[in-house]
Amino acid sequence: MTMYRTVFSRLRSHKGLLGNVQAMRYATSSAAAVRPSSAGLFSWLTGERSSSLPPLDTVLEGVSLPPVLPDYVEPGKVKVTTLDNGIRIASATSANPVASIGIYLDCGSVYETPMSCGASHLLEKMAFKSTKNRSQLRIVREVEAIGGNISASASREQMGYSFDALKTYVPEMVELLVDCVRNPVFLDWEVTEAVIFFILPLFC
Repeated sequence: MTMYRTVFSRLRSHKGLLGNVQAMRYATSSAAAVRPSSAGLFSWLTGERSSSLPPLDTVLEGVSLPPVLPDYVEPGKVKVTTLDNGIRIASATSANPVASIGIYLDCGSVYETPMSCGASHLLEKMAFKSTKNRSQLRIVREVEAIGGNISASASREQMGYSFDALKTYVPEMVELLVDCVRNPVFLDWEVTEAVIFFILPLFC
């Protein structure tokens, strides 16, 4: 019987504390409702509203609106130039701040023989590896330094090497892209790595 009295007295004390907390919470919320609202850091948490901010359709002083974009923007015209050595260069002007350049070669899988089967796929995986002028690490560092993106793709009739970066780095992009396409050295350990990780899984 004594145990029940002890538990009941403790529950009564907790109930009194809970009532005091509820009273304090009600008083705090009442005071917050009476005082004028102001924009605060935690206004989104407390639910307070600020009347000092103008509506969204109000024109701000000293802020000029940008010109309205036209409904139709004429695409840039593609210009194709053929050099004396037979290389064709296709270029187009774009308002985009990013320049995309690429080299496309007629050396896809359609030109493979039974002895060279899979060569185009291997060349795709060996793209942007070590060259006569750069190591693979240096190529990666130069691309990352200008925030560029490089990629290679092999299809049935052609292979493509592309480089995307800001227009201000076009000379560096062209020089690195040409070096990677024309001067690969095909180091033994790089070829072995490409074969083990990319070619052999296709036959397993």
